[in-house]
Amino acid sequence: MAVRLIGQKAMNQVVSHVDGVKDAIGDEAKEIGSRAEARLAGHRRSGRAQVTVTNGDVDSFVNLEDPAALSIEFGHMVKGKYETEEPKYVPGLYIITGAAGLAG
Repeated sequence: MAVRLIGQKAMNQVVSHVDGVKDAIGDEAKEIGSRAEARLAGHRRSGRAQVTVTNGDVDSFVNLEDPAALSIEFGHMVKGKYETEEPKYVPGLYIITGAAGLAG
């Protein structure tokens, strides 16, 4: 019996279409989304940032939706109106990254 090796991209294509995989991915995304929403709730005083979960053909996505989502997630510099004139770094909250277990 011959063994046929396939590349990672081909293997991803095969595995992503196995029965139950899409549902398992969706379930995991919902769990991450719930944890992300809890992380965000502790920081939301005002603003319209929200966590959403969307499903594609084979993948599911957990999204932080806000015009400043990148700054909320990974941090930013602030000065002037909200702080002193000297720029100050505001650390990111890692809402999605932390909920996915990829960072503290």
